Amino acid sequence: MKKTKKLLACLIAAATMFTMGSTAFAAEADATPADQETVTIHKQYKLIGQGISPKETFTLEQVGNGTVTDGDAYNAPHLGKITGATFEKGAATADGVTGDITIELPGYEKVGVYEYTLHEVDGNNAGVTYYGNNIKLVVTVIQGKNGKLRIAAVHTEAENGAKSDTFENTYSANSLPVKKVVTGNLGDKDKLFDVTVTLTNNTGKTMASDISYTAGDVENTIKASDWNGNTVTRTIQLKHNQTITFTNLPFGVEYVVTEADYTGDNGGYDAPKYDYKNSDKKISVADQSVTITNNKNSDNIDMGVNLTTLPYILVFAGVIVIAGAAFITRRRKFED
Repeated sequence: MKKTKKLLACLIAAATMFTMGSTAFAAEADATPADQETVTIHKQYKLIGQGISPKETFTLEQVGNGTVTDGDAYNAPHLGKITGATFEKGAATADGVTGDITIELPGYEKVGVYEYTLHEVDGNNAGVTYYGNNIKLVVTVIQGKNGKLRIAAVHTEAENGAKSDTFENTYSANSLPVKKVVTGNLGDKDKLFDVTVTLTNNTGKTMASDISYTAGDVENTIKASDWNGNTVTRTIQLKHNQTITFTNLPFGVEYVVTEADYTGDNGGYDAPKYDYKNSDKKISVADQSVTITNNKNSDNIDMGVNLTTLPYILVFAGVIVIAGAAFITRRRKFED
């Protein structure tokens, strides 16, 4: 009887262990990663400086053929369709906004580890910085319960082996304030001076940004289509202490500020003085303001009668009158 009870107890214990093992096996089976049909890469778009980013699509392309680093496959099938991340005009922010690039994975006949090299397709918009490093995509194909499973990992890899999954693009722009100052005792502070601003895009990229400036109460826009080759020119009018600011100029755009001739017979002003805060005259994160000073001064102004000497003049005139009267009186006495 005792032997029967011991045997029963052993059978119950074995059954319990089998049940627990089956549960654990089932849980492990449930933990098997799902098959990945696509890979999503996150792109972050940031604004540097002050500006409104142009509409932009960032996308990737496969560089060369993939390689098989582990497994019996002879080669790696080519990646499928790659869909870029599109950002609308003005989307970039100082903190960054995120968009997704989607890559379709091919089917794999054999288990193994497949590696691919990706590179961002170079865009051509001025002010936009494109991601220059290679991106590694590793697809590990394992044998699943119902077939082969694809598990993908994406990262960059520095020379020291450090990995990163951050892929950043930036749009960089700044403003150009142009200010007028009039000095001198003959300087007309209500006079409007013609000022010409010439912008040159020598960045090697296409101007895709709209540049705005306000003259009086009217806001003006220099559109991308307004550029004549790589140059655009605008003439504005400024009087004393007025400033007109050109906004959303991409980094690398060069500028020159000139003024009409108001020297000599054209107004009598001295040659204007130009104060460029950035001597490079190229848009960057630095202060880009330009101040034009016109001076007109005279040291030979006809002040009329100087009131400070008037008393002396009156005294002198009185002396002459008295002397003249005395002379006439003496002459009359002499004649009598």
